Amino acid sequence: MARKSRKGSVETPAVQEQDVVYNAAAYIRLSSDAKRKPGDSLYNQQDIIENFIAASPDIRLADTYIDNQATGTNFERPAFVQMLEDVESGRINCIIVKDLSRFGRNAIDCGYYIEKHLPALGVRFIAVTDSFDSLEGDGGVLLPLKNVIAESYALDISRKCRSVQRQNIQDGRFVGRMAPYGFSKSPEDCHRLVIDEEAAAIVRQIFDWAAGGMGVGEIIRTLNEQSMLPPSHYKWEKGLITNEKLLGKPFWQKRTVTDILRDRVYVGDMAQGKTCTTGGKQNSVHRDEWICVPNTHEPVISRKLFEHVQEVLRQTSEKDEAVRSAASSYSPHIFKGKVFCAHCGHPMHRHRQNKDREAAL
Repeated sequence: MARKSRKGSVETPAVQEQDVVYNAAAYIRLSSDAKRKPGDSLYNQQDIIENFIAASPDIRLADTYIDNQATGTNFERPAFVQMLEDVESGRINCIIVKDLSRFGRNAIDCGYYIEKHLPALGVRFIAVTDSFDSLEGDGGVLLPLKNVIAESYALDISRKCRSVQRQNIQDGRFVGRMAPYGFSKSPEDCHRLVIDEEAAAIVRQIFDWAAGGMGVGEIIRTLNEQSMLPPSHYKWEKGLITNEKLLGKPFWQKRTVTDILRDRVYVGDMAQGKTCTTGGKQNSVHRDEWICVPNTHEPVISRKLFEHVQEVLRQTSEKDEAVRSAASSYSPHIFKGKVFCAHCGHPMHRHRQNKDREAAL
């Protein structure tokens, strides 16, 4: 690609196709954190890379790969993965980024790709504003030092975000990505919940049924028979969920109803901090360690009704435990995974028998 001439300057001669040595990939990543630098916008990164290519007669732009709202702490990014596939297929033999931090913020993995993997494939790597070009050497101590600084910056931002989130939780402000079923986020404050009357009516009905002695299984059957949309499909219909991967089953399930019946959010309390991330894995936190702040928003049901339902659930649980302890010992089920419900598609389970050979319901 020839650079366009400017007024008062000598026009750069057009580059002949045979002069092109490198088919370059322009890799652009926009961070997901709120404190990213203004100069790291998608347009700015692309402009810097394209200007560099225009001034390099031995390089032509083969393709542009963009990961928008993607963290640099790992390399499981769709555009990055696609770029590596094109590199390994031989379609790309040069990668250009605005700076090293756009490539990634994990010092070990960045070092592996830049110093080991890409050179082994004969791929040139260029970080424009960091003045790094693998053709001119490995960067010495400067390259790993910059990668460590980039990773430290990402860790610092992550710590600050967690600290702010923790404070919001302790203040009773909602920090979830999506409001619980029966609520929506306030248009004025995304950390405050307001009642969604259409879904809240279903929640009230579920609690009334449970308080009247209806079991969870019967509640599920009734909801499905009345063609009530389960939470994820309700949010899909309202446009709150746009990714089909986030959709659950198209019918109500036991865990969904049980979670609703046990959630204090419906009496106006905010219970959060139910999970924690350790070593990159999300783990459940014991109920006793949840952070519960009372009276943070308008309740859907009364506390008296909620406590009554909890007592009903406790008694039902004790009864079920007694039945299970009296059941006969386990024996293999020859139809396991082979017989399914024609209505909901779930696998059928046999009823075990107690010691008197009576069906345990």
